[in-house]
Amino acid sequence: MHEANRIAAALRGRGSERVAVRRTLSRKPAEPTPRNLEVLAFMCEFFADNDQLPPVMVVARHFGWTSARSADVHIQSLIHHGLLERNVLGKLRFARRAH
Repeated sequence: MHEANRIAAALRGRGSERVAVRRTLSRKPAEPTPRNLEVLAFMCEFFADNDQLPPVMVVARHFGWTSARSADVHIQSLIHHGLLERNVLGKLRFARRAH
């Protein structure tokens, strides 16, 4: 079986040696980005007017993004930085800070 694998690898042009693949992980910045803080400021304003946090699509529309995923990336970053959190039902809320 090993011989067959070696022959198949040679036919594909890779040979039998294995090439180490190094994955680069994107690192999140230590602090929220200015755009993250703009999203948080909008969420605070929306909360003051509506007594609830805005849906992700409302955040996307406010910033002119065509995809809700764009807004979700910023919201996930705010969660990562401890500025927002999700309750047991999965709804967003402002993070509770321990004093």
